[in-house]
Amino acid sequence: MEEDSRVYFARRAAEEQERAEQAPNPIAAEVHRKLQRVYVERASIGDRNADQDVTG
Repeated sequence: MEEDSRVYFARRAAEEQERAEQAPNPIAAEVHRKLQRVYVERASIGDRNADQDVTG
């Protein structure tokens, strides 16, 4: 994976963490936390598991 992609995924993870902290309700916060985990994983291992379901 290119370094630009890793930087992008790391930035998105940080944004999702911020959104989780500011979410108006627990369901929205949990969705943002799930997205954060996906972005952190992508930033750390790349897109080997790109076909994995984000919502699952």
